[in-house]
Amino acid sequence: MRTLLVLLLLVPTLSNAQFKKSATELAKDRIRDYITEKLFKNASYEPITYGDLIDNKVGRSNITSLIRHKFSITEMQAHDNIKAPVQKEYVFIFYFNDKMKVQMAEGVSSE
Repeated sequence: MRTLLVLLLLVPTLSNAQFKKSATELAKDRIRDYITEKLFKNASYEPITYGDLIDNKVGRSNITSLIRHKFSITEMQAHDNIKAPVQKEYVFIFYFNDKMKVQMAEGVSSE
């Protein structure tokens, strides 16, 4: 009887944790696509850190969650007719709708 009670309490917790993990992985994929296709085309993208996926309970109704992401972009810049790769770090907050599509990206100052 105790085993059944423990299982009844444990299963929802584990399934919620798995759902959160899956949503975070989907968010990371969507962020990568958004950065490489819309924000920084033709530049080399390298993820550095991802924050936790946070539920948005305040603000715009179409934004249900957000994640903070630090990444670097390598771009070619010309200096005295010589092109050299320059790596810049960025910190953005990405906002998602209920279908985990990026609705908005906001750059924040580096730490």
